[in-house]
Amino acid sequence: AVVSTQSTGGIIFFAAQLFGSTVYLLGLLDTIVDSFGQDGGTFTKSLPETGYWPTLYGSALLFVMLIVVLVGAEMFAKTNLVIFVVVLVALGFDFVNFFIQTEKEILPPSSNTLVNQSQYLQYTGWSMVTLLENRGNNYTTDYTTMAPTSFNRVFAVLFTGFTGVFAGANMSGDLKNASRAIPLGTITACCFSYGVYVVLTMIIAATCSRGLLQNDYLFLEHINMIKGVTTAGTICVTFSASLSTFIGASRILEALALDDILGRMLYFVKAGRSRRGNPWVAVLVSWFFIQGLLFAGSLNAISQFVACFSLLTYAVVNMACLALDLAGAPNFRPTFSYFNKYTSLIGFVSSIVMAFIVNPVYASISFGISVMLFVFIMFRTPGSSWGYISQALIFHQVRKYLLMLDARKDHVKFWRPSILFLCKNPRSSIPAICFLNDMKKGGLYVIGTNLSGDISSPGFANRLEEHNLSWLSLIDTLGVKAFVETTISRDLRNGIQNLIMTAGLGGMTPNTVVMGFYDEMESKDFLSEPDQIPSKRKLIQRIRPQHGTTNRAFLDKLIPLSESHRPDARISVDNYIGLVRDVIALRKNLCILRNFHELKRPNFGSGNQIQYIDVWPLPHNFNSTHIEDDTTSMFLLQLSCILHMVGDWGSTRLRVLATTPSTELGMAEKVQLEEILRILRIDADVSTVPLPTQLSAHTMSEGERYSTFNQLMRKHSTNTIVTFLYLPRPPLDEADNGRYLENLSCLSEGLPPCLLVSGLSKVTTSEL
Repeated sequence: AVVSTQSTGGIIFFAAQLFGSTVYLLGLLDTIVDSFGQDGGTFTKSLPETGYWPTLYGSALLFVMLIVVLVGAEMFAKTNLVIFVVVLVALGFDFVNFFIQTEKEILPPSSNTLVNQSQYLQYTGWSMVTLLENRGNNYTTDYTTMAPTSFNRVFAVLFTGFTGVFAGANMSGDLKNASRAIPLGTITACCFSYGVYVVLTMIIAATCSRGLLQNDYLFLEHINMIKGVTTAGTICVTFSASLSTFIGASRILEALALDDILGRMLYFVKAGRSRRGNPWVAVLVSWFFIQGLLFAGSLNAISQFVACFSLLTYAVVNMACLALDLAGAPNFRPTFSYFNKYTSLIGFVSSIVMAFIVNPVYASISFGISVMLFVFIMFRTPGSSWGYISQALIFHQVRKYLLMLDARKDHVKFWRPSILFLCKNPRSSIPAICFLNDMKKGGLYVIGTNLSGDISSPGFANRLEEHNLSWLSLIDTLGVKAFVETTISRDLRNGIQNLIMTAGLGGMTPNTVVMGFYDEMESKDFLSEPDQIPSKRKLIQRIRPQHGTTNRAFLDKLIPLSESHRPDARISVDNYIGLVRDVIALRKNLCILRNFHELKRPNFGSGNQIQYIDVWPLPHNFNSTHIEDDTTSMFLLQLSCILHMVGDWGSTRLRVLATTPSTELGMAEKVQLEEILRILRIDADVSTVPLPTQLSAHTMSEGERYSTFNQLMRKHSTNTIVTFLYLPRPPLDEADNGRYLENLSCLSEGLPPCLLVSGLSKVTTSEL
């Protein structure tokens, strides 16, 4: 999550501005028609008001606004200044008129067909009786739409009078000091509008009868002693409001285009700017939408849409401020001294509640559109240059919960593998990277690398940055849920030691170290042969998008990952076996991978044959042992069971093979092993494999014994995808390192992809 919240709010705000401009323009049309219409004009009866004539008048007025907006912000500011003076004068005359006008009878407008045209409506002047009669609500029918009125409709119409307070925010790019002008202007506009509305409402309630208020929406003009003043003020204020929301919509659309919110969909808007910076294409697009909305024809018909979209915009703004405050972002320093998270929360909740009170259907439609926009933007919009609020929130929550994660409270019941994969060459390790992503089962997955060199050498910082960016690109493309950690050391073993000790954070640290096998086999570049990775279609499509051709642009990003050809990247046998000892000494579980360049996903090219995950849980001293008392044996069973629970691996069969000196003893051991698996709730087939007599007789050398056992395993590895083996303990004497590595090679030679496993900690128990 994401840019998506702010972007969705921007699009909804754009829609609210379009609807708002249309509502104000329709209010202007109502004033003009009622004042100069042929059927009931207050001043003259010269303008036709039937058919499409009102829409034609609206289009002409909208065209005038278009010219003003196309000229630029300076023309708009000068026009608004003149309008502001006219409105203040008209408002002053209206207030004075209430104090000097006496009782008056007024005929209802000709457009009102709900009342008798010969029945007079009463202006009573100042009267306590009138004030008391107007206390309660008595909603009737709106004579312009013939729809019943209600609190929701009245609120929606009245609310549009406050949406103009965002006019300054819409033009933030054209203001000299936006950070000061916007809050000052917005708060001043809110306070001034609120004061005028409250005072005017009380005066009207004390001087105008309920019949006059319900049946003549232009009563202020009809009771004014100086004709035309109220009409002039109404025309000016509606024209100004429509103009300001029109220019606001164009500026919002321009901002959406510049931030690439909808990708290339708004590229033409970004390209259309005049020399003075006026976004003329955004202006034309906004004009086109408003022209289309004019066909709605009635102010009250769309005022509820305006209210819902505006309220939803305010809700998103409050939610964004609340999120920033909760995230504790240091750069979020609002200058409004009364701001806090509670004011944002109240603003957010009240906006949502009022939107559904105004019209539940329209609010639901607006909310549904917002959700769809949020999802679309989250998955389709490229990165933003103005940050992701979701990242700040995630950081805040992760830090808080990491502090609560106490390693001293770990329990075997909740154990899961947290893997540190020591990866030298990711180009040849892609099958292993994807396999370990499956085996982690919701645990931590860290891919560790060591970058050889001197951090103070020229150009090393660029090399490190390029290295990290290449890794992130590969991780994103593979779709694995892993972190990447890099150490810098001239000595590879020392760098890996540091990596093992420092990987992770707080209580979330790796408990299992995975490393590749030491051999002389030439590395296979899977980025050059992506067809060998059947499960990663996305990677194949990125490398070979069309007709099998290679996407060099994508491969070039990953070139820095292939550093295994460097002379200092090769580790010696003694250091390799030393790393095995280091992992065990640091009390980490250990897995050594071999033959994973041959790994095939389950059911890939297998036809209807059953595929197996094989587990050889007994140590290779060829002596029987109690599996439940051996941590490595239990670790083998746990890892294989976890793998069998994940995705496509569930289509395989888990097979546990236990060696036994004789067939007679094998039956007893099989029963014992099945009982252990039942207690551990591991669904697996159990097979016993009799050892050759020469192994039981102990007449062979150690190397020959491992080679013979290897032949035995290969014989029973038909249709096996992955094999889990017991890793022999490394020798204490470094002089035996070469012989130990030869034994491991003999043990795993020619097998399917296998894991040599050593368990140091308790991972499951029969007491659960």
